[in-house]
Amino acid sequence: MKLKCLIIILMIMLIVPIVYSIVDCKGVVNKGDLPCLIISSWQFSCATETITIYNEIPSLLRTATLDNYTGTGRCNITFGVNSNETEIGSYLLNWSSGDSSKIIVEEDNNMLIALVIGITFIVALFIFLTFAVKEDKPFLANFFFLGIFIFTTVLSNLLWKITNINSAPYEPIMLIVYRIFLIITFLMILIVLVLMTVDAVQMRKWKGNPVDTYRDNLGKDERDKT
Repeated sequence: MKLKCLIIILMIMLIVPIVYSIVDCKGVVNKGDLPCLIISSWQFSCATETITIYNEIPSLLRTATLDNYTGTGRCNITFGVNSNETEIGSYLLNWSSGDSSKIIVEEDNNMLIALVIGITFIVALFIFLTFAVKEDKPFLANFFFLGIFIFTTVLSNLLWKITNINSAPYEPIMLIVYRIFLIITFLMILIVLVLMTVDAVQMRKWKGNPVDTYRDNLGKDERDKT
């Protein structure tokens, strides 16, 4: 049975192709689409040409030698292979031929939307767990209750970024919402810490607590003798 399952898994891995290709760079590119290819629009000797890449400060990031773009007579380099070329911002490319171009790297909107969906499910799960364990395990319910506000704060931050990327008019509103949830989260951390302290004190007062029993009986024998 185990061998049969292993064969099925191997067949699925062989049937499903894993395709990854580097796309051409655009003027505005999502961070998730990096690395990408910068291809010249004219033909020249690639071995003698270079491209210097600057960030928006501007600071020199690297000087790249061009490669032959096979079968076209044009040249190319791969942009976004270094970590300092994947940060959000604009990049200036100076060609040794005297031309220049610009690439703007933006946050990946699709990735943010996927994170919003995932964190929404987490918030819903924490709400369910809070009500599910609040009677039997109130101590644990406090953690889930705090998690609701923490992930809601992250969720509002992501929504603010999405509106910022799409130049929506609601960006200032979402920023205010994010800051409100941030304040609420800090307050909830304080409240949960207080509740945990209260629960800990109540646990100490349970009948049969060895610490309290020892404290209450401390010196009892000596008092009985007198």
